[in-house]
Parts: sequence; C-alpha cells; structure tokens
Amino acid sequence: MPRPVRRRLTEPGHAGRWVWARRPARRATRVPALHARANPFSDARSTGRPQPMTVASTAPSPTQLLSNAEELVPKLRGRASKTEELRQLPDATVSDFAAAGFFTAMLPAALGGSEIDLTTFVKIVRTLSRGDASAGWVGAFLMSHGLMLARYGQEAQADFFNGRPYALAAAAATPPGTAEPTEGGYRVTGRWRFGSGVMHAGWVLVSADSPTGPLSVALPIDEVTIVDTWHVPGMRGTGSNDIVADAVFVPAHRTIDFGLLSSDCAPAAALHPGYALLAYPLNRVLPVIHAAVGLGTADAALELFRANIGKRIRPQTRGRVVDEPLVRSAYAKAWDLLHVAGLQLHDAIALTDALYGPAHAREATLEDRAAINLGVTGSGTKAFAAIDLVIQASGASIFRTGDPLDRICRDVQVMRNHASADFTSMSAVAGGVLLGQGLGDFADPVF
Repeated sequence: MPRPVRRRLTEPGHAGRWVWARRPARRATRVPALHARANPFSDARSTGRPQPMTVASTAPSPTQLLSNAEELVPKLRGRASKTEELRQLPDATVSDFAAAGFFTAMLPAALGGSEIDLTTFVKIVRTLSRGDASAGWVGAFLMSHGLMLARYGQEAQADFFNGRPYALAAAAATPPGTAEPTEGGYRVTGRWRFGSGVMHAGWVLVSADSPTGPLSVALPIDEVTIVDTWHVPGMRGTGSNDIVADAVFVPAHRTIDFGLLSSDCAPAAALHPGYALLAYPLNRVLPVIHAAVGLGTADAALELFRANIGKRIRPQTRGRVVDEPLVRSAYAKAWDLLHVAGLQLHDAIALTDALYGPAHAREATLEDRAAINLGVTGSGTKAFAAIDLVIQASGASIFRTGDPLDRICRDVQVMRNHASADFTSMSAVAGGVLLGQGLGDFADPVF
C-alpha cells in the first residue's frame, strides 16, 4: 500500500496547513444514467430480491485465528513504542494482521471469510490489545468494517473486493456531511472526525445527509484528503485523523440508507446466507470493541504489574513493596474487577446472540437493550478501574519514558473518554428504561 504524501491545504480558513493525502482527488469521467434511489441489493436478473453469493472459503478457522492472535502479542509489545512514534500501525503489523487472517475474519464465506461470531471477535480483539491497545483498536475496526462492506449491495461489493481477498475501510460518522443528488449518484462533501485506521485503508465509509435521509457512503481513499489531526497523549497508534471530501462523485450503488446499514439488515443477510452476524444491528457489534480493548489492556497492566512489583523496594522501609498488605489488596481488587468485567461482557454477548442470532428467541425489548448496553459499557469501565488500581500501586517510576505501564495509563485516559465507553451517560439512559421511564430524548436506533 503506498504511503501517504503531504499536501498543503489552500481552501479558505485552512491555507498553509499541511495534510496527509494519498494522491490528488479524482472525479469520475463517466457518469451512469440517472435513476431514482436504486435498491443496492437488486441483481442482474431484476427480481428485486438479493441473490445469494456462493464461493468456497478456505479462510482460517476461529481456533486458528485465536492462536494467531496469541502469537502476535510479543511482537505487538515490541513494536508499541514505534507505533506511538509513527502515530499509526507499522507496516509489519498490518502485514502480520493480513497473514493471520484477521482482515477476512468477519467476511462471509462467499467472500472468502471466516464468518466468526461475536464471542470470537471479542477474544481476538482482547488478545491483540494485550499486546498493544492501539493495535487491538485498529485491528478491531478494520475487521468489523469488513462486515459493514458486506452490507452494501452486490455491485458495490464488486468494487470493494474486485478479486482481492479483503478490503480495508475506515469509517467516520460525525459530523455528517452532505450528499447532493446528481446524475447517477451524489456529490459528497464533508469533514469527518476520528477516522481510526484510515492510514491503512483503501476505502472510507462516511455518513452524509441527503434529501431523502441519511446515507452511508463509500469513497475510495484516493478521492479524499486525510488531515493530520491525531496529536494526542494516548492511543497514538490508531491514527484517528480527520477525513475531508469536496464534492466527490459517488455512484448510487455505493450508497446505502444509514438505517439499513446500522440496523437489522435482512437484505445483506440474504446475499450471504449462513453468516448470522451480518444481520445483527451494528450497535450490537461495534461497541463491544471498546470493552474488548479495555479488557485486553487491563490484562496487560495486571501482567506487567505482577512481573515487576517484586523488584520494587520502598525507600522509607527498605522492604519489598510486594509484601505490603495494601499493595496486595490493590492487586486483588484489580483482579476481581477484571474478572467481573469479563463475565459481564460474556453475559451481554450471550443475550445479544439469543436475541439477534439464528435462534432469535424473541424481539429485543427496551429492557433487553438496556441490559446489553450496561453490560458492554460497564465491563469496559470496570477494566479501566482495574488498570487505575495497579497504576496507582506501581509508583512514579513507571512514568519514565519507555515503561509500558506509562503508555497504558495514557491509552486509558483517551479510551475512557470515547462516547461508547461513557458509562455515566449510558447508566442514566438505561436506568430510566429499567425504571419504566423510556428513553427520553435518547435516539432509539443507537440504543
């Protein structure tokens, strides 16, 4: 994949600023015929119904994927400082992820994927995050965004994959851009924030408001500009930069109603029968990333603490710090929090599978959704609290440059401020639901 090059912005208000870009934006030279909002799932046989795609898959099994993730943990730890320095994943890490089969893990078998379930996804992300939080984060989104690409119609999927085993996509939803109808599609303009993994992507999936409602729009990376904004104290390696599009033409088949993308997607599931996760609402899939990364980061923090605490000597007493009851208590409390966090996330996923999986026991009630959201958000919050305990018991020496606990401390401060990790806000909404007071003004589709 070519490295980005620097380009100076010239538009009003940004003149003189440097940005990262793949190459100058292109405009389509041939525009398809005008048509009303085409059904992206219609096929050449004009039945109006999606036709299953059937291709044999030789992708790694879930067991092999988990083994591959475990083998990468020491490599990711060894590259963590370089990852921070680059503010994106090193090329070697992206290559390792591809070789391990992670980029096809959440693709349907018809596209050569492993069709992993939600539990396997969480286990992979948690394991990678034990090596490095930024690597786990980016890997998780590049994996799960493949699931999003598979929700577009057949013609769009041909654009995305085009004979390749996978396509890498970044996604950014806020603030939404605009999609102005034009012959054969739309002109899309906007600036979107927090494009995690965009430095490795061939496509970007962005939200845009159109006259007929919100859309998800797929743009090739070389038709947008990446603005180098990700200068942060933690999670530096995610490269979560801004994405800018200026009146970029997008054919209609590479757009999809945002609600169809984000909610239960029966048409996409019909294209790829047999992969249950494809029909799950995305708000039941993507938020588990934050919890899984938090759990894996906490796993690493407790492991590092346990390995190093026996070496510390208290200057005032000349005794071993590990012999102090309060230090032992802090570790035990951290272990307990992390254990409960794992169980809570496990229960939330089990309920998600029961309600949205093949068994589909019943329709999810607001109370069910509240329980899932509290489980996912609460597990991440507990993992962060476990990390806090061992950080506080580790002494000031960890903040010397290069200590992995210093990086973990900074990573957590950034992660816990993500909207999907905000237990305080979620508990207020979910608590109202559990008390029979409804959602209030909280948007139902994202609850």
